[in-house]
Amino acid sequence: MKVVGAGYTRTGTLSLTAALETLGFERCLHPLIAPADAAAASARGEDGPDAWREALGDRQGALGWVGAHHYRELIEAWPESLVLLSVRDPEEWYASYASCIRAARELALAGGDQLEAAESAIVDGLMLLDGPVWKGLLDGSLAERESALARFERHNSEVMASVPGERLLVYEIEQGWSPLCEFLGVAEPDLAFPHLNDRRSFRARFARRPGASRRPTRRYSRAPRIAALRVAPAARTFSQREVLVALGMAGDPFAEGIFERCGVERRALAMLEQGGASTLQGRTHAAEQDLFEQAVATIDGLAIDLHEIDTLITSSIYTVGAPTLAHRLIEHYELAPTTDKYHVTGVGCASAVPLFRLISQAIEANPARKGLVVAVESMSGMLTAAGEDDPRAKVIGSAIFGDGCAAAVIDAADGSDGPRIVASSVFQIPGTLDVVHMALADDENYLHLARELPDIATSGLGDLIEGFLRPLGLTRFAIDHWAIHPGGRRIVDCVQEALELPDRQVASARKVLAERGNIGTPSIFYVLDEMTASAQPAAGERALVVTVGPGVTIGLMLLSW
Repeated sequence: MKVVGAGYTRTGTLSLTAALETLGFERCLHPLIAPADAAAASARGEDGPDAWREALGDRQGALGWVGAHHYRELIEAWPESLVLLSVRDPEEWYASYASCIRAARELALAGGDQLEAAESAIVDGLMLLDGPVWKGLLDGSLAERESALARFERHNSEVMASVPGERLLVYEIEQGWSPLCEFLGVAEPDLAFPHLNDRRSFRARFARRPGASRRPTRRYSRAPRIAALRVAPAARTFSQREVLVALGMAGDPFAEGIFERCGVERRALAMLEQGGASTLQGRTHAAEQDLFEQAVATIDGLAIDLHEIDTLITSSIYTVGAPTLAHRLIEHYELAPTTDKYHVTGVGCASAVPLFRLISQAIEANPARKGLVVAVESMSGMLTAAGEDDPRAKVIGSAIFGDGCAAAVIDAADGSDGPRIVASSVFQIPGTLDVVHMALADDENYLHLARELPDIATSGLGDLIEGFLRPLGLTRFAIDHWAIHPGGRRIVDCVQEALELPDRQVASARKVLAERGNIGTPSIFYVLDEMTASAQPAAGERALVVTVGPGVTIGLMLLSW
């Protein structure tokens, strides 16, 4: 035995095994490669160093859970061996470990139609419930995120404290050949470093949940794609200080505090300066024109042949325009008079899911058709100054909302690009109609957001998502990317906490909130655009869209690349 790999599973141990054998370290033991040998060696080695030497014979390395769980016994049996502690960021490790190992555990327990795959997972030695991974390494605490993270970090600290520095290399798989070869005293090969069994390939094997019950989640027989997505860049944005001054709220302690803590830094508010003091009725014409101009600019940026569009759906939270925005766009672009057109109001921040459901259903029966969704908001057309006697909810709305527009092309034809809309669902929480609503009066108007909205929206959210995914044969650990509604700092915080998401999974929502505010109807389109650009989802990966809007309505939509 020359090398003991003391790092936890999901730190690149299989790739490290391949690298060691490439460097000439023969017959390295890894449970994924030789599960029966790993289990036998672990059982026999409990009798002491001689038993370990007999069990492992001429193997020159031991990695995976064998090395991690038994590194002390192994270096006692082979005093000249070197120790490799493979590590990674703890949050990234847990996300990978939970997604892969827990999915395999659930699959193995469920059996059913995929029993062969379940048995394979067991044979691989990934999660024997009474074996070293589940009970020994994680003390049975994999399901408890904080306990698992603490155990992971404690293990790494124990290895570093107990192994002499000259025998130990703390190593991240992304470092490649150089530090590994220097530590082992061998020459670097002229080969690419192996990367095996990454999270994506593991999840593709084990993330599906067999024997799933069927529930009324909307699934699409031909799974239309989001073939194109465009969000409008802001021509001009205002800082929070500028908005406070324009609305006459600068110097008010409550308003100052809300504006500073809400997670918004800048917003587009086209009508702030010319309309901030007038009534909603006085701004109606200008607001309708603003919606139209934003929509045209965004659609023009799609660079598509609009005459291929058979169905057009436009949406904003509030409009009194007649003809509707959809009618005006048909006229502007000289589309076929027979083009189906609808304008939807009132769905607000939950808009992406119901709008995509509507357009998908419209084209599902005829895959040759294409649909266009335009979500646009002129929130500055609703803003009015809040006085001392006004509800504090009015201040909150003034602090977070911004203008914006997004457009998406939905295509069910074979060969189209973009993520598939696999399934969608909307859930209206009973008894919450007054939590989010428009307050309209003769001389003022604002969008009312109750203080308890984040708690109401996220109470039971985890169970709701599990119920949505169950008919699809999935668990939430099969989700690679999350698109979360940027409704405000507390909305994002509460969703992150409820779903135990790492910071990177809500980074897109926080960025959109900071740079554009809560844009109402097109908000989640902006998050999808940002998430796609930053995460660059690969083929086979999935994203779950989570929206929160009036009702209170939770929208869920599963995308697959």
